[in-house]
Amino acid sequence: MRETTTPGLRMKTRRAVTEALADTALDLFDTAGFDQVTVADIVAAAGISQRSFFRYFSNKEDVVFGDRIPTAEEVRDELLRHLGTDPAWDALCATFRTAAEQMDADSGRWKRASRVICNTPGLRARYLEKHLAWAGLLVPEIASRIDPGPGDAVLKAQAMLNTALGCFDVAIARWAESDTDRPLAALVDEVFGFVRIPHD
Repeated sequence: MRETTTPGLRMKTRRAVTEALADTALDLFDTAGFDQVTVADIVAAAGISQRSFFRYFSNKEDVVFGDRIPTAEEVRDELLRHLGTDPAWDALCATFRTAAEQMDADSGRWKRASRVICNTPGLRARYLEKHLAWAGLLVPEIASRIDPGPGDAVLKAQAMLNTALGCFDVAIARWAESDTDRPLAALVDEVFGFVRIPHD
């Protein structure tokens, strides 16, 4: 009797191949530099054809980013979960701590991907574009929940969010280059602790 492959099994197999291919590429990027590695180098190391590579990734950048970085909607949903009980700044801290915990759960891949992004200007620019997408959804949520006093609520929300993003990036950069087992979540707590913003 002819065997069939269930959709669930196909998805698991595709995911496994995608992750294995990404691991190979990230190793090359991390060692030689993103701009120095070609798709031909990746497929040679992985033992597949270029045609097979493009079944899984549209370009080299997608290998680094893939679906790793949360969408603006996912970050907003996490922020809203904390805004229900916490002041805006505390909610931002908790939101980015949750992201750090998720990265700690797959620290090997995330550390390599973070190093590659930090060391490649073009990838860094794309990463910052994602920050802008996050800001487009997060700033209105923060602004609607803070008392600006004599100031502008949107301006205050923008300042708070960009401060939080800066703290998160500082923690990631230190963590990615560290050879210790210290969790990113602990670094996020430390860096955010350097900032004091009055409760809104």
